[in-house]
Amino acid sequence: ELRAPIASVRLMAENLERGKIQEPGKQKEYFGFIVQECRRLSSLIENVLDFSRIEQGRKQYDFEPTDIVALMKQTVALMEPYAVEKGVRLEMETFNSQHSTLNIELDVDGRAIQQALVNLIDNALKHSPKGECVTVGLEVSGGEVPAINHQPSTISLSVSDHGPGIPLDEQGKIFERFYRRGSELRRETQGVGIGLSIVKHIVEAQGGRVRVQSEPGQGSRCTIELPSGASSIL
Repeated sequence: ELRAPIASVRLMAENLERGKIQEPGKQKEYFGFIVQECRRLSSLIENVLDFSRIEQGRKQYDFEPTDIVALMKQTVALMEPYAVEKGVRLEMETFNSQHSTLNIELDVDGRAIQQALVNLIDNALKHSPKGECVTVGLEVSGGEVPAINHQPSTISLSVSDHGPGIPLDEQGKIFERFYRRGSELRRETQGVGIGLSIVKHIVEAQGGRVRVQSEPGQGSRCTIELPSGASSIL
């Protein structure tokens, strides 16, 4: 999994260095591919390092007030190039359009929550056919839409796709380390099976939980649920 992006970057960089790619448009395309593969490699390495820290009990979190709506928007923008590369639309929706600019702050590790969202979006993009849509949503539960200085009981961040879906008997396994659906010989998507296990660890460390809703042929929806008092639970 780590070799593939390194090999791609090396091949394209060598072709550029040797002057084999002369046409400006093609050069620009190569530069774009190199940037995309480097981003992919960085994400893979970050997951491997975090997985190692978690396994050794050394993973630490920095809790601070975090604007969840702003974090979600930033993450969607970050993942947009990956969606374009896959030919999949990436959209964002909030719980209520008239409150889409509401500032919802939680005491969480913002960087870790973003990594969890990135892993969920990346997984959804991998399993989405071209032309389909992946939706990143935010919902508030446990009462009315909050007024100023009043937090709801639960914030839910969801990632929905229109992929093949997950059989009921496998839904409880997808957040286990190294678990990947299907046979290695028939599997089309890349990965080593640690991204979703990292999501589970991150979310539970914030006092929340992650769950999946899915039906074969109907797509999947993974949801991160964070209590408004996440920091006080720890």
